[in-house]
Amino acid sequence: MSKKWMAAGAASFLFLTGCMPSVEQPEEEVIVVEETEEEEEQEYVITPTISTPDNYYRNVLEDGTYVRSEARGTTADAMQNRRDMEEFELGMMEIASSRFDQENYYFQEGNFLDGEEVNSWLRRFQPEQVNEEGEVTSEATPGLNPQLADAEDEEASMRQAPLVLSNVQEHNYFLGNDEEGVQLGGVVMGISVRSVYYFRTEDEDGGLYFHEEPVEEEYALEYAREQAGVMLQRLRSREGLETVPVTFAIFREEPRGSVVPGTFEQVAHVDEGDMNIQGWETLNEQNFVFPSSQARDAQPALSEAYSQFQSEVTDFFGQSVSLVGRGQYQDGTLDQMTVNVRMQTPGRPEVVAIAQFISGRLSSTFQTQAPVYVYLESVNGPEGVVVQYPGEEAFMHIYR
Repeated sequence: MSKKWMAAGAASFLFLTGCMPSVEQPEEEVIVVEETEEEEEQEYVITPTISTPDNYYRNVLEDGTYVRSEARGTTADAMQNRRDMEEFELGMMEIASSRFDQENYYFQEGNFLDGEEVNSWLRRFQPEQVNEEGEVTSEATPGLNPQLADAEDEEASMRQAPLVLSNVQEHNYFLGNDEEGVQLGGVVMGISVRSVYYFRTEDEDGGLYFHEEPVEEEYALEYAREQAGVMLQRLRSREGLETVPVTFAIFREEPRGSVVPGTFEQVAHVDEGDMNIQGWETLNEQNFVFPSSQARDAQPALSEAYSQFQSEVTDFFGQSVSLVGRGQYQDGTLDQMTVNVRMQTPGRPEVVAIAQFISGRLSSTFQTQAPVYVYLESVNGPEGVVVQYPGEEAFMHIYR
C-alpha cells in the first residue's frame, strides 16, 4: 500500500465577522516518488495554505492523519503550569521561523525521541556502580539532571542538587519539492529549566513534607547549555539525524502560580553535520501583567491605556466583570497584547454587545504596532474573541 504524506495549514481557527464567503481552493500539488526496491511508492500531498494575518506552519500529515509525538503527555517532572507549556511550544515554533521559514518548511511533532527516552533524560544521572572486585554492578544512567548530593539527610541532598531540567521537546521541520518529495530539513530542541525546584520528603512514619528551593538563573542556563551538548551527541548518533541542522532553545519557567509565562533565554544553531555547539545567543523577552506595579514602572504609557480600557469596559458592562491583560515584549518592543475578560453568567445578547463595544474601542485605546487579542469568557467557558491587528479594523467572533 502506498504511504501518503500531506502538509496542511496549522492555523488553529479562523476569525469571522459574518458569514464565510466561498473560497476558490487551488488544486492540491501531488508529488509522486518513484518506487524503489527498499520501499513502496509514496505520494506526497501539499494542501493549500490558509491566508491569515498570523504566519502559521503547514503540517506534515502521514496517511492523511496528524502525527503526534510519542513523547507528548508522558514526561515525568514536567512543567508546573499550563501557561508555561503553551508558551514553550509556541515559542519553539517562533524561534524555528527565524531559521526554517514557513513558506518552505512544514511542521511535525518530534518522533525521534519517545516518551520513555525523554523521561530517562529528565531523571537524575546515576554514575556507574562498581563492587570491591572491580566488577560493574550497574551501568551509568542517561539522566541529564544532577545526581543527588552527598548530604546528611534526604532534604539536604535534594536542596543541594535541585532538578534543573523540567522538559525536553522535539519539533521537526520538513522540506518538500517535486524532485525529492518531503524530507527532514531541521530539528528544534526545546529545553525547559526551573526557576524553583518543588520537592517532597517523607519521614519514617510516612508523613509527607513539601519543600521548594530557588534555582539560580545563571546556574540553570549554564547547566542547560552543557546538557544541550550532550543531547547533540546523542542526536547525531541516531539514524536520520547525523547531519540535519539543529536549533537548541532554552526556556526558563516562572514559579508555580505565576500569572505570566516564562521566557526563552538563549538559543544556539548547529549547522549541518556539526558535532559541537559553537555559541549561544541571548534573547530579550519580557512578560508583564496589566495592571501591576511592574508594568506601570516599565511601560507607563501602555499601563495608562490599559487602565482606561479596563474602566470603559467595566462601566459599559455594568455588573461583575474582571479583566487581566498580558503584554509580551521582544527586545523592548511590544510583540502582542492579550486581555482576558471574565464575565459571570451573561446572555448571548450581552456577549454580542460587549464584543461590539470592545471592537470599537481597541484601535483608539491601544495605539500599538502589535496585535491585540481580547478573549471573552464566562463560567460556561469561552464566549468570543475580538482581535485588532495593526493598521486594520478590529473584528470579532462569537462562539456558538
